[in-house]
Amino acid sequence: MIHADLLRNILALQEPEAALACRTEGGNPSEARIIEANRAACALLGLTREELLNRTPGEVITNFAALAEGEPVFETGSRRIEHTLCGPGRATPVEIRSHALELDGDALFVIILRDITVRRRREMKSDLDEQRFKTLYTLSRMIDRTEEEILDYALVQSVYMTDSRMGYIGFLDESESILSLRPWAVPDLGECTVRDKSRIFRIEGAGLWADAVRQRRTIITNDYARSSGRRGTPEGHVPLVRHMNVPVMEKNRIRMLVGVANKDEEYTESDAVQLSLIMEGVWHIIQRKRMKTDLVRAMREARQADRAKSQFLANMSHELRTPLNGIMGMTQLLLGTKGLTDEQKEYLTLSLESSIQLSGLLSSLLDLSHIESGGTGLNRVDFDLPGIIHAAVDPLLSQAETKGLRLRCSLDQGLPATVHGDAEKLRQILVNLVHNAVKFTENGSVTVTAHCEPIADVPDRVSLCVAVTDTGVGIPENKLESVFESFMLGEEYMTKRYSGAGLGLTISRKLAEIMDGSIDLQSRPGEGSVFTLTVPLLHRPERADACSAEEKAGLRLNILVAEDEEVNALVTSKLLRKHGHDTTVVDNGQRAIDALMRGGFDLVLMDVQMPVINGMEVTEIIRSGAAEGIDAHIPIIGLTAFAGDEDRQRFLVAGMNGVVTKPFDAEELLDAVCTAAVSARAI
Repeated sequence: MIHADLLRNILALQEPEAALACRTEGGNPSEARIIEANRAACALLGLTREELLNRTPGEVITNFAALAEGEPVFETGSRRIEHTLCGPGRATPVEIRSHALELDGDALFVIILRDITVRRRREMKSDLDEQRFKTLYTLSRMIDRTEEEILDYALVQSVYMTDSRMGYIGFLDESESILSLRPWAVPDLGECTVRDKSRIFRIEGAGLWADAVRQRRTIITNDYARSSGRRGTPEGHVPLVRHMNVPVMEKNRIRMLVGVANKDEEYTESDAVQLSLIMEGVWHIIQRKRMKTDLVRAMREARQADRAKSQFLANMSHELRTPLNGIMGMTQLLLGTKGLTDEQKEYLTLSLESSIQLSGLLSSLLDLSHIESGGTGLNRVDFDLPGIIHAAVDPLLSQAETKGLRLRCSLDQGLPATVHGDAEKLRQILVNLVHNAVKFTENGSVTVTAHCEPIADVPDRVSLCVAVTDTGVGIPENKLESVFESFMLGEEYMTKRYSGAGLGLTISRKLAEIMDGSIDLQSRPGEGSVFTLTVPLLHRPERADACSAEEKAGLRLNILVAEDEEVNALVTSKLLRKHGHDTTVVDNGQRAIDALMRGGFDLVLMDVQMPVINGMEVTEIIRSGAAEGIDAHIPIIGLTAFAGDEDRQRFLVAGMNGVVTKPFDAEELLDAVCTAAVSARAI
């Protein structure tokens, strides 16, 4: 016989955990008899001690037979089994342990149950918080998706995180009187058989779902059938059991209304918090997306307006130029007639000078409108850099001498003779800067200095710096930037002493920016100004370094021509053969590698854009030494229709010895071949 007091004390020591003592009687553990229970077990199972005694574990613990697995004694050892106790109106998560016990010769086992509801809630909250974070993170990366895609994703996550069966998202109008339903979700759309699925609803007169708008707070309805405020649902609507809707507010205005329905359990404030946090994030993302769309639209409209203004300016300039040409022509004809008095000649000369000035103004307006409409591109050529600078300065020498000014041009000895860039735009900028300096200088001098500096990590690239220094009137500090604005002269227009429309500096800065350069200004009133132009240029080797005619004539090379365009390949190979070279033509990058691996070539003409493997990739493979049997240092000249400086630099960085731009002339190609071959032999 078991000592009853001892057993009760053993079970009491397990509190606050629930404990049951069961006699095995050699049968299935689920059919054992409960012979003692502590107070915690009675409270957890909802039964008195008397009701528990002589019952079996299978009768009070849900699905106990599966837990016991048919063993004679239910022994868990170090395991802790998580389980759920189900009963009328409740589901309690528990952690179960069981240990064998022998008292007075009786074989027993003690079942210990720990209520883990609090822990489960904490874990669920943590899981929900993590899921909400993942949802908000995903939403933040959907800025480029459509609004519908964003809302659909948000609704699916909202329904999932609140364990709901359906949901909807709607937007309120400015007066908060009309709701426009956007996405709505029902797991089985077949359940909803409403004929008129309207998406526009008036708040006035609406039922429970509109209370969140009227009361401006979250409304939870956990018993829809008994709710006094319900107005019913349309015929065929999914039956409502529970419902929760949350208003999303910004600056005391309701922007969105979000609802979920038919959760298996009651909705709680925790559900409302999760839904609010997600949908507030959605609203901010949608607002950001709409602002971005509005900004893009505004920028597009501004560009269109700017183009319209520029087009109007250009049209008016052209219309004015036609009669102006007639005036200037007739004035010059009249000046050439006989019998004019000195006074008449003076008047006609002044008229002609005014016409010339007006013509210059119209030219500036045309230049400005062309630049602002985006019609100005770069025309890069090889040119004589010192020659272009002198071409901008020398025509103004007579104007400076007339005013008694010294106009000097001082070029650094290291200035490269030949560069590649837009010579005409460079000359136009310098003419404007030097002309302004002469015009606004009454006494002293105007000095033009120029030097070049290499650009780090960019082969053959230099930065040209031209400074125009004068001893003129100077510019106040608060107007240093405004002088670059259209029609500004840095002085009040009612008292200005100098003629001009104020477009020269505007055009010059815009042209410099098109060339990836800049114009900086330093000035002090009464002391003068320094305008500094900085533009990047490509340094071209001096012609003296090119191959001589004798060297080109004496070369006999075996050249691989990698060119996929049949006509270009034919022209290139015939040109090379005409000058004594042997050629082999291949039409893609892989065949170029195969041919080079067979050996015997002195140089490669590599088309950049080819099928299978392009010319840049082939060059990189060769230079890396990855292709067995190919000389990693073989001269490679790129052939390309990509004429930009940036493209040329990419090809050189990839390992090409030179680049020839299509269409090319014979001398250009032969010079490149000779230079690359001679350089390779020198190495």
